[in-house]
Amino acid sequence: MGIEEMGVEVVLIFGLVVLLVWSNVTVAKSTGMSKIQAWGLQFLWVYHFLFSFVFYLYLQKNGGDAIRYWDLTADLSQGASAWWEHWGRGTFFLQWFNFLPSKVFALDFLFGNVLYACISFLGIREIYLVGVKYWPEASTKWMEWGWMGLFFLPNLHFWSSGVGKEAFLILGLGWAVRGLADFPRHGILMVIGVLLSFWVRPISGLVLGLVVWLGLLTEKRIAVPYKTGFSFLILLVVAYAVDRIFVAMHLEEISLSAFGQFSAGQMEFLRGFDAASEVPMEKYSWAVKLWTVFFMPIWTDIRDFWDLAAVMENILAFLLLSGLVIGLAYGWFTKINMNIPRVLKLGLVMTILMGIVFSLTLNNLGIMMRMKSTYMLLCYLAAWRVIYSANKSYYCIS
Repeated sequence: MGIEEMGVEVVLIFGLVVLLVWSNVTVAKSTGMSKIQAWGLQFLWVYHFLFSFVFYLYLQKNGGDAIRYWDLTADLSQGASAWWEHWGRGTFFLQWFNFLPSKVFALDFLFGNVLYACISFLGIREIYLVGVKYWPEASTKWMEWGWMGLFFLPNLHFWSSGVGKEAFLILGLGWAVRGLADFPRHGILMVIGVLLSFWVRPISGLVLGLVVWLGLLTEKRIAVPYKTGFSFLILLVVAYAVDRIFVAMHLEEISLSAFGQFSAGQMEFLRGFDAASEVPMEKYSWAVKLWTVFFMPIWTDIRDFWDLAAVMENILAFLLLSGLVIGLAYGWFTKINMNIPRVLKLGLVMTILMGIVFSLTLNNLGIMMRMKSTYMLLCYLAAWRVIYSANKSYYCIS
């Protein structure tokens, strides 16, 4: 890269950083954030932005799909040469999106990572706004710092701050969550978020769509006739989505044996990469499968710094989910409402459904960490909300 090209990229990157900082100030004022929350949002952006450099350095050393996404060489089966010829779902969509900055303007992979960091941060910010809504400024400082701190866990930022599907999945999830939390005001965001998620990764979009459907069915402000009408439309969309997914999975029939064969084939495909973090998921019981998806790797799997970071986050995940279970049990025995916002309940449903999907299709701990990075934040926030409610109830009782 020449000095002039490098100078252009530095200016563009600086412009994106300033734009997001200014946007954060505008959002903080319009939503009435406290000073702590507003500064937390700015620190979150800087933290996320820095991770784009971490991701860049990691890919330069280890390689990965992200580089091929940016170079438009991840999937050449379409034989595309012009921009619109790249259009399609999944990898094709990423290559279509990258065509202009990568091929036309010849911008470097580093700029691509910063660009994707901006995209994913917009989704993270939408979820942050939901946190602001459900943890008022009147809550105790440690509770406020606690939910804000959950946004700084590294797995979310590492995988979504670089070129890849996770950035768009986070954006789609953020729009869907914001739409559910502020329905009907931001209902259109909910629809766009589901469609974007499906276009990038069909199975993620399907699960998110089912969760959104459940959210609309439990929305008291929607009359039954309207629920019936949109449920019929959603069923048609779901049927189409399932058909597309079955085509992609090469399933000729809907049966347990067919799913079993696909799962075995997927495991064998991943085994072909000879990854050091491979686990024998086929031999595990359902309990061990789900444990592996949500809480592995553990300390015995540590080989380098990245494994250590994953293990530390998984330990925190275990503590948070333990707190969730204990808090719900406490609320049940004491007849106290734990007051989990509906959108976070739906986040728990999505976490469970995605955990089941990944337990059937993945046998690599590294890929599991990447895949679950897009939705575990909702689970953590739900757990922290239960801890917040239990703590509040405890002090009210005493």
